Amino acid sequence: ARAFMAYLLYSWFGPVPVPTVEELQNPQSNIAIPRPSEEEIVEFIEKDLIDAAVDLGYPSDVEWGRFTKGLSKTLLLKLYMLDQQWDKAEAVGRELLDARYGYTLVPSYKDIFTFENQKNNEIIFASTCDQTISQLWLAHVLPGAYPTNNPNIVKWNGYRVPWQFYDTFEDNDQRLEVLVGEFRGNDGMLYNRNNPGNALGKGAIPMKYGEDPGAIGEESSIDWIVYRYADVITLLAEAIVRNNNSVTQEAVDLLNQIRERAGLSAYSLSRYTNTDIFFNDVLLERGHEFWFEGLRREDLIRHGKYKEKAIEKGSVTAQDWFNRMPLPQYVITEGRGQIIQNPNY
Repeated sequence: ARAFMAYLLYSWFGPVPVPTVEELQNPQSNIAIPRPSEEEIVEFIEKDLIDAAVDLGYPSDVEWGRFTKGLSKTLLLKLYMLDQQWDKAEAVGRELLDARYGYTLVPSYKDIFTFENQKNNEIIFASTCDQTISQLWLAHVLPGAYPTNNPNIVKWNGYRVPWQFYDTFEDNDQRLEVLVGEFRGNDGMLYNRNNPGNALGKGAIPMKYGEDPGAIGEESSIDWIVYRYADVITLLAEAIVRNNNSVTQEAVDLLNQIRERAGLSAYSLSRYTNTDIFFNDVLLERGHEFWFEGLRREDLIRHGKYKEKAIEKGSVTAQDWFNRMPLPQYVITEGRGQIIQNPNY
């Protein structure tokens, strides 16, 4: 758990102070702990994850919802990609393909996120939910006129996926089945971009998660997926190309696993006359695969397009240093000179 939290904080804020067990057991000492260097925090997280993997079990041996060897290795893969250690990323990505981990792709994309198909073998880690500790996804995204099988689901008419992004999908992409661009409402009206009403004026509906037949109000007991196997497959494909500085048939085949699951035609090796074409394909494919799963920021930063995409969306204030968030002021204050703010904030 410590390495998991440290990884997330490092991704967002850069190196963060990590107190020792002894320091945590003696809070009265009120020691100001300095920020480690980039190398120190990466080595710390790496060691914690490697040590944890030794003690954690394979997914089939561990109670659902608990940390597993697969999660620790997935976080290692992500750490290595974040730190551009491509050789280590390739190695740990290959390890996660091992049958001992038991991960497979669910044949149909929309079935990954349904009530009926919870605890499927594509899920590496999920935050477990029930009617008392729930997730509120459908309540946030469904417009009031959207017809549901469960009439007790609350609909707040919230988030939308911009049409600009929706239009980057190929027409026959099966992932569009849960990215709703048209529906006939329970008021009898046909809603789409040409007749948007209040429901689709700003974009398509990011359904993603299915209905919980037992949901009442905004609560849903469908487990919230944090990491899944498709993430590993696409990161491994990218790591292979970055590590070898060339596009290989193996990397293309890995990417094609995701495309073919979505009902799309496979790419051929001859398509890739240079590595940039492959990286652009991977970035686009990961966008289509993982929308609204919290992975896009790290992807855009890794590909050097975080600022570029912000400008494309109309930002006039985007800066390179926005790759990292500013440390909260209370952290600076409590650091008593030992903790320095991130550059340019």
